[in-house]
Amino acid sequence: MAFAALHPEAGRIDATLPDLGCGLAWDAVHRVRPRIALRCPECGHGVHAKVSPRKLRYFAHDPGRPADCVWLNESLEHHLLKLELATVIRSVGWHAQLEVRAPDGSWRADVLASSLDGTRRVAWEAQLSPITDEEIRDRTARYQADSIGVCWVGVADRVSWMGIVPSIRVRDPYGDRPWTVVDGVAGFLYDDGVWSVVDNLNLTTFMRWVLHEQTITHHVLPRYRRVWLGTERRLARRRMIWTTQRSIGEEIRHDAMRQRQETWKRRQEERERQAEQRRKEEAEARRQEEERQLKITQEAERARAEERRRQWIIEVEKNRQQRKAEERRQQEIAHTAEQKRLQQEQHEQQDAYRWWDDLSSAQNEQFRAAVTELLWEKEAIRVEFDSQGPTSGNAYGIAIYLRHRLYGVLRPSPASLHRLPHAVPVFVRNTREARLIIDTGKIDPDRVIHFDLPDNEQLSLI
Repeated sequence: MAFAALHPEAGRIDATLPDLGCGLAWDAVHRVRPRIALRCPECGHGVHAKVSPRKLRYFAHDPGRPADCVWLNESLEHHLLKLELATVIRSVGWHAQLEVRAPDGSWRADVLASSLDGTRRVAWEAQLSPITDEEIRDRTARYQADSIGVCWVGVADRVSWMGIVPSIRVRDPYGDRPWTVVDGVAGFLYDDGVWSVVDNLNLTTFMRWVLHEQTITHHVLPRYRRVWLGTERRLARRRMIWTTQRSIGEEIRHDAMRQRQETWKRRQEERERQAEQRRKEEAEARRQEEERQLKITQEAERARAEERRRQWIIEVEKNRQQRKAEERRQQEIAHTAEQKRLQQEQHEQQDAYRWWDDLSSAQNEQFRAAVTELLWEKEAIRVEFDSQGPTSGNAYGIAIYLRHRLYGVLRPSPASLHRLPHAVPVFVRNTREARLIIDTGKIDPDRVIHFDLPDNEQLSLI
């Protein structure tokens, strides 16, 4: 299906125009005999005029058509959209040509709109088939190279190239509802700081705005590329939209406000950073001062501790010297005492020798016999005399044992009575010896037992 054909005499004709664009009636090409030799402008193959059941006029390829003709691959929906675009263009007072190819073949417009004075041209592309971003940019650049504006029109629910080039997304008519634009046209909401797509915009209204330059394409500033689609309740990313100068100005004004806010925020953050830096520096200075004071305190404490240690060492040394002096003094006292003890013991031994030297062996035997007899009569136990003889522990007297227990001391030396065991009876030869012992005052007289043995015999102890 095609809306244009090449007439052998009139040239290019357009089935959508009442006069086919060249002053001819539709009947001049439709069902005439002989048939007019019409050709396809795209592939050059023969075509003939037809009318669809919906009364749509178009040109159909003759049998044997080439498979690579672009127009053969276009759907009915595509053709209807092209027809709608051409109809709207003409309704707003512009010329519309369908399926126009550039003289050099660099572009082929589905619908080319031209102003009445010929100063402006806008290509309208009904793009229903998939196309890559690179290809659509390249085709757009070709139009721009020839100073032709362009608007790509898609009808799918999701169009991948929306916002990459000047484009809109439309919804086809249903019942009384006309063709409407649902995406691609937006206004800037200053209070929200966001672009919002205009909902359910009549396609005729939009195209009038574009052709009268009331709506233009705009490259959205980077920070505002998330555009609100109200009917779909979602955000979509758009680099390019159709809008008004007023909305562009609002975006610029909002961006300037945002920049002022960000500048103020950066300055505020810088002030806060500097204040924080000052706080850190002051805290660091305080910390260093505290460390310095602590170091001074620690040094002073160490000095005091060192002084206390030094004084302690001095005191310890002093005490050690005092102890040594005391030890020496005690040693001297002990030595003196020992000397005195030795001297005392020597004197006592000498006195003991003299004490016992006065007693002969016979007198000694006599004395022992008297004691033995006395104790036998009294205790009825045999007496034992210490075989060691006179000992210092018994005041240089001789120990007397009954049943192996100390019972008394025989004739202790008067000079050594302090050595006697406590409460032990003392036996002496006569009253003279008893008096010598009692007169020392070192023994209870009741402990002294004496006999009436004579003093007349003088014998050596040894």
